[in-house]
Amino acid sequence: MESFARILIVADVRETVDNLRDFFESNGYEAEVALNNKVASTILEERKMDLAIVGFKVQDISGIDILKSLRTIDPRIPIVLIHGGNSKYTKALVKKAGAQGYVPNPIEGNSLLNTVKKVLTAHSRKAGRLRLPLR
Repeated sequence: MESFARILIVADVRETVDNLRDFFESNGYEAEVALNNKVASTILEERKMDLAIVGFKVQDISGIDILKSLRTIDPRIPIVLIHGGNSKYTKALVKKAGAQGYVPNPIEGNSLLNTVKKVLTAHSRKAGRLRLPLR
C-alpha cells in the first residue's frame, strides 16, 4: 500500500483551511487542519506529517514562531509559509527563518501545488520514504 504525503495546514480562518484541505485531498494528498498553534502542535505530536503549510500570522502568533514551535516537535518537517507580500525582504525573512518554501497570498492553486511538490521532492530525496500522487 502506497503512502502519500500528509500535510498539516495551519491558519486561523476556517474557510481557508477547509479550502486548502479540500484542494490537497482532491490532488491525492492527506491533509489535517489546525486553526491555532496549540492544535497544530497536538496534531504533530500525535501523527507523522510530511509537510506543514503555515499562515504568516495565526491568532496573533507569527508564522515564524509557529515554525519554531513545530520544529521543536519534529525538527525535520519541511514548512511552507504563506504571506501577503512578495518582496525580496519577505522572501529573505522566510528563508532566514528556515522555511523550505514560500507562497504569496492570495494563494494561487497551481503555484502552491508546485511549491509543495518541489519541497516534498527535495525532502523525500533526503529521507527516501515518501511517495507523491501521480497528478
